[in-house]
Amino acid sequence: MERDILSKYNMKSRDDAVKFLKSLWSENPQGCPLCGGQLDFLHKKAKKSNCDWICTNCGERYDTIKILKQLND
Repeated sequence: MERDILSKYNMKSRDDAVKFLKSLWSENPQGCPLCGGQLDFLHKKAKKSNCDWICTNCGERYDTIKILKQLND
């Protein structure tokens, strides 16, 4: 599963994925790994959640909890 998620998001290693997740959780997101676009909160109105992000350019959704679980499998 780890290789699947790394290849899906064009990441070379588990360390790259962990750095990406940490940047999202600290609310200082890196660019989208797929297109380089800006990432924004998926849920803005009710409550900002640092667990769900979406790329404003390509529309890819990043659910950090699911990504972490797939890295650990």
